[in-house]
Amino acid sequence: MLLRNIFDSIDLSKTKLIRHNISNKIVSQNYTKGYIEIYQSIQTRNRFKDCEYIMSFLGEEGTSGTFLGCYKIEGYIEIADDTIPSDFYMEDGFLKGDCVFWSLVKTDIMEELQNRLVIDWGKGAINWCQNGTTDKEILYILPKVSEFEFVSYDKTILTYDHLKAIISNPKEHKIWQDKLSAVAGIYLITDTKTGKLYVGSASGENGGIWGRWSEYAKTKHGGNKRLIELIKADKNYCENFQYSILEVFPIKRDRHEILQYEQLYKKKMCSVQFGYNDN
Repeated sequence: MLLRNIFDSIDLSKTKLIRHNISNKIVSQNYTKGYIEIYQSIQTRNRFKDCEYIMSFLGEEGTSGTFLGCYKIEGYIEIADDTIPSDFYMEDGFLKGDCVFWSLVKTDIMEELQNRLVIDWGKGAINWCQNGTTDKEILYILPKVSEFEFVSYDKTILTYDHLKAIISNPKEHKIWQDKLSAVAGIYLITDTKTGKLYVGSASGENGGIWGRWSEYAKTKHGGNKRLIELIKADKNYCENFQYSILEVFPIKRDRHEILQYEQLYKKKMCSVQFGYNDN
């Protein structure tokens, strides 16, 4: 089935398809912070000219694209100092001379398919912005079965019971498996009983965050010395653990660079002096 067969409520000839590739550092950083809508609004003044809608997708594996939403275009404004958050991630040259801030209002069109509809962007994956009439094959539509909705990496907060349920039932929580296995990153375990912290890292070599967190779901301690001591003293102590994500990186990011960031976050969190890290 093709994408145009299910989007029959809008004029695809006046629609743009855009795909944000998570392997791009600017995309991954701003997606983690929940700024993907701001990121896609910063375009040249001719980018969405004569368009009524954009259909936004997130590229994670190969040439696939996961549907993020359909947005109505309501013109643009010039970029001012207060248009973009101070912690928005940019690199030199990102704000080109003719860039403006497009007003893109999210609609309820196909909202039930957000984060579920996955298409094949095709061989022209480098062409991140294409016409809505371009044929796109639907690869699959994920079922709405997960009790725990994935919103974004930076908003991920899971109890141990939630984590175990997700890891133990990957088919029912495929979106979690797809998202967490697509990135490397730095994560945080908080002891909600004492407030002590543990900072850890996950690289692509071990299946990303999904692979690393799978170890916690299975062993309760993930092989960490001080957490092992807690579980030995009380096998149910893991029920006090809360899991969150501090920063994500492309899955192929060099492992040694990730470890450097892990050490940086340990210093920021003082998790060696006052937490559960022991090095």
